[in-house]
Amino acid sequence: MSESAVLSKLGRMSAAFLMALLPNVIPDAPAAQAIPQPSIDPSLVPPDGRPRPDQPMRQSNSCAATITVAEPNVSAPAPGYTALNIGKAWEYSTGNGVPVAIIDTGVNPSPRLPVRPGGDYITGGDGLTDCDAHRTIVASLIAAAPQGSPMPPPMPGRPADPPPAGAPAVSVGPPPPGGQPPPVAPPPPVDAPRPLPPEPAAPEPEPEGEPPAPEPPSPEDQPASGPGDPNPDAPEDPAVPPPAPGAPDGVAGVAPHATVISIRQSSRAYEPEHPTPGDPEAHRKAGTVATLASAIVHAADIGAKVINISVTSCLSAADPLDQRSIGAAVWYAATIKDAVVVAAAGNEGEDGCAQNPLFDPLNTADPRDWNHVKTVSSPSWFADYVLSVGAVDNSGAPIDKSLAGPWVAAAAPGVGIMGLSPQTGGPVNAYPPARPGERNMPFWGTSFSAAYVSGVAALVRARFPELTAHQVINRIVQTAHHPPRGVDNQVGYGMIDPVAALTFDVAPGDRVAPSAQSRMVLPPQGPAPRDHRARNIALGFAGAVAAGVLLSMLITRARRSR
Repeated sequence: MSESAVLSKLGRMSAAFLMALLPNVIPDAPAAQAIPQPSIDPSLVPPDGRPRPDQPMRQSNSCAATITVAEPNVSAPAPGYTALNIGKAWEYSTGNGVPVAIIDTGVNPSPRLPVRPGGDYITGGDGLTDCDAHRTIVASLIAAAPQGSPMPPPMPGRPADPPPAGAPAVSVGPPPPGGQPPPVAPPPPVDAPRPLPPEPAAPEPEPEGEPPAPEPPSPEDQPASGPGDPNPDAPEDPAVPPPAPGAPDGVAGVAPHATVISIRQSSRAYEPEHPTPGDPEAHRKAGTVATLASAIVHAADIGAKVINISVTSCLSAADPLDQRSIGAAVWYAATIKDAVVVAAAGNEGEDGCAQNPLFDPLNTADPRDWNHVKTVSSPSWFADYVLSVGAVDNSGAPIDKSLAGPWVAAAAPGVGIMGLSPQTGGPVNAYPPARPGERNMPFWGTSFSAAYVSGVAALVRARFPELTAHQVINRIVQTAHHPPRGVDNQVGYGMIDPVAALTFDVAPGDRVAPSAQSRMVLPPQGPAPRDHRARNIALGFAGAVAAGVLLSMLITRARRSR
């Protein structure tokens, strides 16, 4: 073979090799879709029933404690309250009568936070116990009564919804009518916070006496608010004495006249007694896909018009768990029961939540980048039926650890959080160190962002009771402060604006998500009836010809007989 022929052959081989390599080295080359937008199978809606665990549970960690640190100052209005202009929003709505179900770690009621029991998927109790010191903080952001400033009058003047089914609200004494509430018990010393005693396995009275000293929780059992400090390079806020009982503080819920329903579905203090070998959820604490789906259906069936979900299941897009029951549950709640479902987007680094791509406006075929999703955030990714909330600071800037995704629809403050302590009912804003020598952990995360949005959803539902759940979400999203590109995967359509959501002239929009029907999995139809039109025409024609021939024969015979 000549030298030129050899060179020519080598050139062709090199070109072929480069062509095969190009899709892997050129970033703009089309990639296989990592995850499709989910479909819904209505046949998988779980039946409602009495809340109970799906397997025996045991308490494996002591209950969490809360403390007060210097910032944010719990004696001043909460930064998120000020950033969202909640005081102005109360001139138009206070969420009067709107039932808000909170699905998470349970809520401890207090004079400033009356709560209705909704059930318990951990121990089978009533849902009015918060061993994780998480959901009580979330409930405070939604509906806690202010202290030190007047309670706003109920707005609108009549309840927007009938009272939800179930037992009456529970509180430690009557809720405050407008002034100072009854004093609460003094908090434990700050230098040695006393944890709550371990819960019994059944809903029985707590044993009396001093609880044993808690064991330090494992690293994976950090509070569900967020994985540590979102700003570890900042100086640590020292613990400070809390305000005196009954003293004015800055804790106030967005919708103080809403009706809170507590459903306990998850807890980091509990785990299955006998985890199933090879179960992909065995490493997680109490709370499963099945119980979350059941809790959503239960909340909808007992009359909740807003359902707040801070439980985020982060799953690899390459090997996700079966989430179809959760999808069916949120579809049922949103479309059949007309409930606004609000879910936290999740926090990067928590329970395997790897960050997703942000936003590619140049990709017109897939601008929100569903093609490159790494982590599925459930139930947020059922975006047709769920308002997924990311976290921003109090100026509206995105928090880096807020989990991005094409399902994120809006954002709200997720730092500078304060709420009511599950132990004392007083204002708190941080968790103590998990171990000696570690930092205090301020409250932060998308859980609290979702709480703010849930409160605003209650305000909108009370002011506009004729709007459907999807139309309420549309109003909140349309009046948010859009980011420069209009929408992105960190903040969705931007930081919410409660006053705008209550006052702007916004077209109602579709009563249900327009894309929902196209992703509905319907049962297969039976065989179509056979088309007999051709046969019938042929038979009719043959009949007509036969009738004509017969008539002609009769006429001929009649003529011959004459």
